[in-house]
Amino acid sequence: MQHSDLQPDSGPAPVLRVMSLGAHTLFVVLLGVGAVRCLIDDTRPVPTVLLSAVVLGWYLLGVWFARRSASATGVDWYGPFWFGVLVLGWLGLAALSVNFVWVAFPLYFLCFHVLSTRVAVAATVAITAVAIGGSLWHGGTNVVATFLGPIFGATAAAGMAVIYQQLLRDVRQRRRLFDELARSHTELLDAQDELAALQREAGAVDERARLARDIHDTLAQGFSSIVLLARAGARSAEPAPILAQIAETAQENLGEARRVVAALTPSVLEEASLESALRRLLAQLCEHTGIVGELVVDGEAVPLPMDYDVALLRVAQSALANVRLHSRARQVRLTLSFTPDEVRLDVVDDGIGFDSDGEFAAASFGLRSMRERLASFGGSLVVEAAPGDGTALAATLPMAGAE
Repeated sequence: MQHSDLQPDSGPAPVLRVMSLGAHTLFVVLLGVGAVRCLIDDTRPVPTVLLSAVVLGWYLLGVWFARRSASATGVDWYGPFWFGVLVLGWLGLAALSVNFVWVAFPLYFLCFHVLSTRVAVAATVAITAVAIGGSLWHGGTNVVATFLGPIFGATAAAGMAVIYQQLLRDVRQRRRLFDELARSHTELLDAQDELAALQREAGAVDERARLARDIHDTLAQGFSSIVLLARAGARSAEPAPILAQIAETAQENLGEARRVVAALTPSVLEEASLESALRRLLAQLCEHTGIVGELVVDGEAVPLPMDYDVALLRVAQSALANVRLHSRARQVRLTLSFTPDEVRLDVVDDGIGFDSDGEFAAASFGLRSMRERLASFGGSLVVEAAPGDGTALAATLPMAGAE
């Protein structure tokens, strides 16, 4: 599975932050306006201003205090307790000055944020009644504004609070879905690793069984015949015919041994060099996909052990398979480089690339298989890629191992 940058959908989270910040700002502004008007209008503003400062401090403390809810302590009374004390402070301010009646508007929003819906509705009605009564108590003359202002404000604030709660539920649900998706993705990667390990083990068992059958049916039988003929020749008065039979049997057995070894060698390398096999792979890629391939041989080519040829060929096959399936490339270039210290195969394409540090690179069975194959000969594999910038792969084998 290719990497996919799994990240939770932020969804309406910015809207929630704006609404929450707006409620805090509205409370602070209305409280500040009330305090300033008291300083200007009242003859004894000090008690009212001091109380407003205490209420403001309690409010700011509550931003942290109310968050210590059931998720942290196992109880759920911190938020309502904070809100209740805040309402008591507001009642004191409303009783001292009409300038603080309008602080009721942000309290409507807080009702639905801190309390359950049923309790919040009752609290909203009570706060509205107190706001109307406070205006009348302080001699409000505009009856329409005195009654309709708090009622409309309560309705609007309650509507916004309901929307806020719905958005908050949506965010929590999306976060839960993302967590489940992340867990499923991790479980899938673990299952892929386990399946790959089982496939490798099963393949090794099958290959050992096949080789055991081939050796038993060919080489072992041939060697047994040679031993029997040699013993018969030792007892025979005329060993020449026996020696001829031994030579014939040994020749046949040598042919069988060569066929067993050939079964482990890729067919494309049976009658061709590594360079020819790579050119054939590029020709097939171009014929099947239209991706233009180029092979460059750098340095003086030297004969390599068959194991090296097979390892480099397998790396090229796996890399070109990834180019075919995932890269969306138009061109790919293979460079086979020979130096006194190492032989290296570079595969570079101009495709879409991927994050070489991401989950796809870590979970790719093909990349792990290439590294393991090269590491068995003391070699290494380096992959350089970036989203939208193609992929470069370098497989290196030491010449010391070839010697």
